[in-house]
Amino acid sequence: MKVVIVQPAIPSYRLGLFSRLADRLGPQLLVYASPGKLGVLTEHAPCAWERTLGPIRAVLPGLEWQPGALSIPLDRGDVLVVSGAPRCLSNIALLLKARWKGARTIWWGHYWSSTSRPWRAGLRMVLMRLADAILFYTDREAEEYLATRKNNRKPVAALNNGIETGEIVTLRKPYDPVLRPRDLLFIGRLTRKAELALLLEALALPVCAGVTLDVIGEGGEEEALRRQASVLGLSGRIAWHGGTTDERQIAEIANRCKAFVYPGSVGLSLIHAFAYGLPAVVHDDRWKHMPEIAALRAGTNGLTFAEGSAASLADTIRALLGDHPALKRMSTEGIAMTDRTFNTKDMAERF
Repeated sequence: MKVVIVQPAIPSYRLGLFSRLADRLGPQLLVYASPGKLGVLTEHAPCAWERTLGPIRAVLPGLEWQPGALSIPLDRGDVLVVSGAPRCLSNIALLLKARWKGARTIWWGHYWSSTSRPWRAGLRMVLMRLADAILFYTDREAEEYLATRKNNRKPVAALNNGIETGEIVTLRKPYDPVLRPRDLLFIGRLTRKAELALLLEALALPVCAGVTLDVIGEGGEEEALRRQASVLGLSGRIAWHGGTTDERQIAEIANRCKAFVYPGSVGLSLIHAFAYGLPAVVHDDRWKHMPEIAALRAGTNGLTFAEGSAASLADTIRALLGDHPALKRMSTEGIAMTDRTFNTKDMAERF
């Protein structure tokens, strides 16, 4: 029996999971993916379990095809896992091929994400029916799906999508906000999704006077954000570190900060912050986040602000940074969350 996983790309945060699965499954695990376009996030040495497909190409407006996908060998008794991306037509064709060949299939994807729309979500629910089982990113999504599917007969499970935390645990420093010289950390790609411009507006308000920010990430919005920071007079309070997947570099920065902030649609960056024991500040609209928002417990491991409001974000930052007992308590809770789940060890066991 082969376990064949088909992905659009293999970003660095997936390497831990696939390596752990390869340790368990050996040569029976094969992961097929196209070359990535996420900068440092998709730069890695080839792995024994990795197989390369052609670059994903557009076939119609809003629809894609992954060249070589239909040539993937499948036999009776194999398990095929496809990425739950409705716009990728080759995934649908692969599911049909697997059924014809007698292989079993798993749809691995979101129930809802920050870019979802009701009609797209509806289409995704229809396409899920082509698979023998459904694997969601988080327990919350599985619960939400089953709550609306009383007659569901398919196996439904979740991984609690996370990151490799082993190295972070060894690099993480004890958390005492009084001794930390920097205030806020942002980690993620500098895209519109991140809405970092809103954070800059908040930092320019009087209630956040003197608050510092460290930014780890790269992306198309970086130049515009740097200009905005200069215009707002924030340049001296912001450190731009660029993009990196080197955990030692990330740890050196994260261990100096008191809290994590992500003003846009947060995803795995939230898990990364919790693993370092950083309390989080994110907006309050669950449906405009990625699935990993399920790890947030407002008031327990972080705080929320009114989505889209710079004034609310500034007030929330001020309140959090000024409450050292709350910061310590939230730090402990964030670490506990990522020790228990939202890590690749737990993901591999769940898979």
